Amino acid sequence: MLNVILMIVVATLLLFMFHPRLLKNMSWQATLTPLSSIIGSGFLIIAPLLASVLGVYSPLAVIGIVVLAYAIGGVIRFNIIHAESLLHDRKSHPLLYKIDFFANAVLSLAYVTAVAFYLSLLSSFLLTYLGFVDAVNLERILTTTIIVFIATTGFLRGLGGLEKLEAFAMSIQLSIVAALLIGVAVYDYNFIQSEQSLIFDIQERSWMTKAFMLAGILLVVQGFETSRFLGEKYHADMRVRTMRRAQLISGTLYVLSVIILMPIVQHINLAHIRIADIVSATGLAATALPLMLIVAAIMSQFSAGVADTVGAGGLASETSRGRLSSNKGYLVVSIFAIVLIWTADLLEIIALASRAFALYYLLQCGVALVANHHYYKHKAAYWLHCTSFATMATILVFVVLFAIPAE
Repeated sequence: MLNVILMIVVATLLLFMFHPRLLKNMSWQATLTPLSSIIGSGFLIIAPLLASVLGVYSPLAVIGIVVLAYAIGGVIRFNIIHAESLLHDRKSHPLLYKIDFFANAVLSLAYVTAVAFYLSLLSSFLLTYLGFVDAVNLERILTTTIIVFIATTGFLRGLGGLEKLEAFAMSIQLSIVAALLIGVAVYDYNFIQSEQSLIFDIQERSWMTKAFMLAGILLVVQGFETSRFLGEKYHADMRVRTMRRAQLISGTLYVLSVIILMPIVQHINLAHIRIADIVSATGLAATALPLMLIVAAIMSQFSAGVADTVGAGGLASETSRGRLSSNKGYLVVSIFAIVLIWTADLLEIIALASRAFALYYLLQCGVALVANHHYYKHKAAYWLHCTSFATMATILVFVVLFAIPAE
């Protein structure tokens, strides 16, 4: 009976998500790119990652991570409103321009790596479930094909074309996520009624090591910065508003998923976390969920790859001051991503890409501090913003220097 209910939930939400009025809504379209990037890059993995570090205290940790990510997003939102106009006048604000230029250069490398990694993960996951194990070249061919498809869509149809791909993938993913939360919530109710206790077999670590690992997990919820590079289609106020909405939606889903998945996660090998094991474990709640989550996992990696392609294309256009269009920027990032797929060990360099995202946010704190000097002459407001941005910068220095992956 529960399986039938969950399938009805998915079908109903898909009808809503694919409604033409929603798909044509500019505000929703502007929300899709940051939402795709945030959710796509870590939704399924964050609950077991946190459990492997903190066990039953994971819900507290995810709330802290989401709040901190929202605060960092506030720095980006401040820069969208206050720094972008200053950056147009390069000669009058050379320091601001240099900091932002270096930040964009760092982010471009991170985006290329992220696109290659997300779509390689998609290919690996799909091929594994089709029975192809250790098919490295086949995985690279499939990943290259997907990237070429995304790049071609972006080049020929621009941002609007890529947003349609995001809408398709995110509609499916969000519908399945809702079914997952409902199905596992029923399992949780039965778990509570049975008066069982949560038991996590986790490795003993020092509090400092745990702090380093939590700093690494913070980067799982990155992706909101993509709103910064949608200026060719959306004005600043809409990008700020929709980035905030994307962070609130994704933050709510992250917190709910970590809380609700706790009884399921205790059945996963936390010493060696794999998405396939997470998917299989949801079968304890409902037999329909593993198949649904296979589709959701594929869609999540696809939507994250598209979103970061969108961000990279917009970044390339902005950095070149319009000399390189976003459409051509999509091609450039795709070419570099394909080169990485065929020449690099993505598992080794993705850690560097994560640090690059943190370094970008750190540099954006510097941009915000400089912009704050130009805009806020009232002492109270000026020092309030300075304190806020300096605090974020201090936290991000810690992340850049000490974050380690949670495994």
